Amino acid sequence: MKRFLTILLILCCASAFAQDDNGCFVVSKIDLKGNKVTKLSTIQREMLFREGDTICDMDVVKQSRENLLNTALFNFVDFDWVDESVDSKALTISVVERWYLWPIPYLAYADRNLRSWWEAKDWTRLSYGFDLVYGNLWGLKHELDLTVIGGYNQNYGLTYDIPYLTARQRLGMRLSSGFTRDREVAYITENDKISYFKGDSEYAHESFYAFLMPYYRFGYRNTLYMQLKYDNRLFNDSLPELNPDFGNPDGTRFQYFTVTAIFKNDYRDDHNYPLDGHYLEFELTKIGLGLFDYSPNLFYGKITADWYTPIAGRFYWASNVTAKLSDSNTAPYFLSQGLGYKNDYVRAFDLYVVDALNYAICKNNLKFEILRPVTKHLPLIRNDRFGKIHLALYANLFFDFAYTWNVPIPDGMATKIANEWIFGTGVGIDFVTYYDKVLRLEYGVNALGETGFFVHLVAPI
Repeated sequence: MKRFLTILLILCCASAFAQDDNGCFVVSKIDLKGNKVTKLSTIQREMLFREGDTICDMDVVKQSRENLLNTALFNFVDFDWVDESVDSKALTISVVERWYLWPIPYLAYADRNLRSWWEAKDWTRLSYGFDLVYGNLWGLKHELDLTVIGGYNQNYGLTYDIPYLTARQRLGMRLSSGFTRDREVAYITENDKISYFKGDSEYAHESFYAFLMPYYRFGYRNTLYMQLKYDNRLFNDSLPELNPDFGNPDGTRFQYFTVTAIFKNDYRDDHNYPLDGHYLEFELTKIGLGLFDYSPNLFYGKITADWYTPIAGRFYWASNVTAKLSDSNTAPYFLSQGLGYKNDYVRAFDLYVVDALNYAICKNNLKFEILRPVTKHLPLIRNDRFGKIHLALYANLFFDFAYTWNVPIPDGMATKIANEWIFGTGVGIDFVTYYDKVLRLEYGVNALGETGFFVHLVAPI
């Protein structure tokens, strides 16, 4: 019996020493530095541990830092640990807050490109104004976005986002309303490219919208969004004659409600330019509830899955799969945007679109880290919000492919890519810097044998 108790005591001691060797420690104290605007509660919301907690897995520290960076409130977040005893450590969190008030000037021309506008020198075709963004209002991560754009095309809007409505900081709300007027509007797709209708004395399109979007955050990485949106859109009377599929031939005003549910599971290390982790998004959308005349009627589901992983050394891999399934093959033209819109496109097919309500896309990237992320201080700028920047440079090899199905082809129309497998491949350079800025330069070739050079301002995947 004594021998058994002796062995048990030795095993317990060994287990205790092994636990200490695993690096377990108590967080004795947490100090914050640099949060001149951001409230303590906003920072604590993103932390997976508190003072007095015992940490045995440093992954919770890594995820806490990633959570803080992904709030888009800080340019830099540094964790500094100091040993206070054998089994306790003190943490100092140093943050460099962003500049939160941005009056962004807006100037755009309505022509196909700058060369066309310069040859015409028609100053009436300019749109101008500003977009005023106030982030981290009250230090509570509230965001106010005011848009005022006049001239050729007009856009006036106001959006307010409140991320924390309750003491548990899980329920948020986004409200928005706006009014737009466009002299030109896309009215038909010919030869896989968009054609535009230009109104003369009248606007081609006027729209009023308003939406309410409550959202609920489960823990740190999962969020459910529910949106109810009202649209009131008026198009030029000539559009149904130019394209019978543009909408209801008996009227050009469309009023409708849209209900959308979106679930996001986000485990990316960096929302701006991820290199490790995964992202999943599920969306269900019902357009038109049958409450108004000329109301569209469309239901679709969409899934997006991104995967990022380091391979070895400076090599990284990224893949994306996106699929959209609809309950119909037809919809009013202004609601039939499919392949080639927003981020749902095959690279090297940037100039083409397919009005598909059903499609699937797969994007793939092999990246090489030319310049590891480094921090630099700009001379003569003492304010760290602007003078302290991070830089990184990546070379990438990409291969994308997609398929669309059940795309109706009107009589007399030609298409080379609808209801077909298409692919694009090429090489590129990605320049990443602070304030979520990415400059992407790509050269690619598509399935039609066409080559091109393209510039983008977002991450490839």
